[in-house]
Formats: sequence, C-alpha cells, structure tokens
Amino acid sequence: MNPSGFRQFALFAAIGIANTGVYCAVYAVLNVWLPYLTAHALAYSVSVTGSFLLNSRITLRTRPTWRAFVRYPVSGAANLVGSGLLLHLAVTRLGMDEHLAAVAAGAVVTPLSFLLARWAITSGTRKPVTEGASSG
Repeated sequence: MNPSGFRQFALFAAIGIANTGVYCAVYAVLNVWLPYLTAHALAYSVSVTGSFLLNSRITLRTRPTWRAFVRYPVSGAANLVGSGLLLHLAVTRLGMDEHLAAVAAGAVVTPLSFLLARWAITSGTRKPVTEGASSG
C-alpha cells in the first residue's frame, strides 16, 4: 500500500473507532427517553452520517454528495456480514473465544470495508476538496 493509501486507511480506522464512541454516547442518552430499538436506530443513523461526512472530507478529501451518501452504507453492510460470518466460523470451527473472535473478525474485514467506503464516496466524483487556494 502506498503512503497515501495507508494514511487513508489509518484515518478510516480512527474515524471508525471515534464513531463507535459517538454511537454509544448517542444511544445512552436517547435510551433514557426512548425505547432501546428507537434509540439504536437513531444512534446508528447519527453514527453513519458522521462517518460518511468525516471520511468524505478528511479521509478522502472530497465533497460529500447525496449519491455517495446513498451508496455509503454498503461498506457497513459488508463489514457486518463479513465479520459475522468470520465470527461464526472462528467460534464454531476453530473454537475461539467469542470476544477474541469478534475483535479478530472485525480487524480482518476492515480493509474490505475501507475499500467499499472509498468506492462509495469517490465513485463518480469530479473534484477533490483541496487544502489551500483553489485554481479554477
């Protein structure tokens, strides 16, 4: 992986960790007043929206678009399905501890999630966000 790709992946992972914290905080606050599934759905929506905006602007340095926003959840779905499958296989076939297997499965599928998120955000974009003066 080239230095730019590594930088993007590292930022993607850091934003993912931060968004996990955002989800937990929003869920905890909303769950005081709302049923837990409603709190979960709203916290997840806030988390995905924040992740999309941060990864668009900071990780991939591009302007967010509605089209990219609609495609973005594909990366989360791939992460959920892929990590769930690996988790199941690690626990049932390899006899791994459930907690260790969950962390390992998440780590293994994160690069695929990154590639799908990058595709979702950058596919069809014309103009990256530039740092400093723009030419035009």
